[in-house]
Amino acid sequence: MIILFIVLIMMTLIDLAAVHPLMKGQPDQKRVWLPLLGLLTLSDLLIALPVHLWPGQLLATAVSVGFSTWYLTASVYLWLTYWYSSRTHITVKPDYLIILGARVTPHGPTKTLTRRLETALTFLTKQSQSPKVILTGGQGSDEPDSEASVMSAFLKKHQVEPHRLLLEEKATSTATNFKYSKQIINSDWHQLTEPNLLVVTSDYHLVRSKLLAWQQHLTIATLGAWTTTAALFPAMLREVAALLLQLKYPLIAGWIIVTFLIQCFIY
Repeated sequence: MIILFIVLIMMTLIDLAAVHPLMKGQPDQKRVWLPLLGLLTLSDLLIALPVHLWPGQLLATAVSVGFSTWYLTASVYLWLTYWYSSRTHITVKPDYLIILGARVTPHGPTKTLTRRLETALTFLTKQSQSPKVILTGGQGSDEPDSEASVMSAFLKKHQVEPHRLLLEEKATSTATNFKYSKQIINSDWHQLTEPNLLVVTSDYHLVRSKLLAWQQHLTIATLGAWTTTAALFPAMLREVAALLLQLKYPLIAGWIIVTFLIQCFIY
């Protein structure tokens, strides 16, 4: 049991270390540290206490393994988010730069979407020959225009050539962002080699973007836009919840198998 507590404490510290670079130089960091530390500590207790209080009981083992499954998924998400967001030097010249949409308002792109666009612009200005830019995002029920069209207007104002912009205006989720962007690429790309793709999205969104692109058989590099401390913690919670839902079947299978093995060979 002591070993379990030590492992959980070490994982908590590593998780906190993975989040730190995402907030570097920002004010109000306690808006992330306090709820994150509280949630990780609660998870540690929910994993350790059932098997400590009721060792050998099937229900206690199942509860501990269930929370361990969530905890491990969240930890891997945090570690990969740190890894992808820290890789800001793009070594391969992209043929297409894909900007994933976010909510827009009657006043234009939201702050989250603006940061994605500014990150893309910073990258484009450093290129001797700019790639084509795929702007992907449809129109939600509460949006005045499609996300793609609002992004297009923003980039045109910042001197991006209109002929380089390819608009995808049907997507309503990250999964369909990649599905419909792939269709545009297949129609536009006429060379024998596979095109190099660079995806720009928010830093907290990099991990799931990689996974969803892989499911569409797309190999991508990523570039993350920074997120404010006010938005970071709830955004990460949404991403972990979406990952748990997306991976529910293998996670449930793993939960059952590990619970069975512990009951059979440890107790």
